[in-house]
Amino acid sequence: MNTNSDRSAAPRRPGRGLLISLVALLAALLLGEGAARLVWTRDELDPLALQMRRARIETHPYLAYANKPNYRKQPDAESPQQIAHNALGFRGPELTWEKPDGVFRVLCLGGSSTYGFGPSSDATTWPARLQDYLGEAFPERRFEVINGGCQGYSTFESLINLELRGTDLRPDLVLVYHTINDMRCALYPHVARDNTHWRKAFPVEWPDPVEEVLEHSYLFLAWRMKLTDWWAVRQNLGAWVIRDFGKYADDYAQPDPGDLGFRNTQRNLVDIVELVRRHGAVPVLVTQGMKPDGIPDVVASKQQQLAGLERVTAILRAVGAETDTPVIEAKAVLEEAAAGGANVFTNEVHLTDEGADLLARTLAQGLTERGLIR
Repeated sequence: MNTNSDRSAAPRRPGRGLLISLVALLAALLLGEGAARLVWTRDELDPLALQMRRARIETHPYLAYANKPNYRKQPDAESPQQIAHNALGFRGPELTWEKPDGVFRVLCLGGSSTYGFGPSSDATTWPARLQDYLGEAFPERRFEVINGGCQGYSTFESLINLELRGTDLRPDLVLVYHTINDMRCALYPHVARDNTHWRKAFPVEWPDPVEEVLEHSYLFLAWRMKLTDWWAVRQNLGAWVIRDFGKYADDYAQPDPGDLGFRNTQRNLVDIVELVRRHGAVPVLVTQGMKPDGIPDVVASKQQQLAGLERVTAILRAVGAETDTPVIEAKAVLEEAAAGGANVFTNEVHLTDEGADLLARTLAQGLTERGLIR
């Protein structure tokens, strides 16, 4: 007699094992997502987004980058500096493109030492202190001294910035405070006439649609942050805007940099002078001071950099002589004060509050003695 006991076992359902695996994988991902959210904040896992929100600069189609309009920073545990950009993107108080009647405008061009990487506040940068000193010297006059500096700028960026934005401010006088960044451009490998050997475009990150979706996941952000080089190649501004950043053991220890980089600086300075005059303003060149031990002895290219700084300074003086442009010798004043024990520099060319004040007084005196305040 047949019974059910000898029936063959029921066949397995197709895909059942795959389904179990998928459910297990999904559960593991959910557990991982939950754990990531408990352990980290989004800012810790996506520091690039945090950095870009906090950045004082933003991308610019012609300058690579420029100061971010309406940027604000108050002193905090990370940095004691107070910084504010106006709506036009210049550090300092609000101003208008149109020059008010009766105002004498001074535009200051330069890099981070003009912008103010060392001074503690907007009010203690040298352009701001220069406005104070001019106001004291000429109480019957109204002055606006505009801080046109931006970190990393050389005469390449200042020339473009002057052409596209600076001249629209209708300055009466333009101060040019450049040396160190031009030296770096001139000594960097494979010098090009348009500075493309040094400066590269500030890339805008355009994540693909899949990555945009994945970025909602803390688990994905943790993997990208902890297990890839995603952040390592993005955490320094140089990686964004300097070509071949980090490629060389010493960027400026090149056997023979040649003359082209220095000829570039001379051309740029001549063009700045001519452009300023073409728009009815007075150009003034200013020699840049440097901390005596600003370049450590351990740097292989120290002597090349020091020689390069002197060469750029000599070019600035020569352009002044050839174009009949006033040159204010601030370099000697700042360096002599530093050598005498004054607290002038923070590092290299960046100034302290005291150093910025000394530079401003030197400039106010030089402008007054030369009769350049009309």
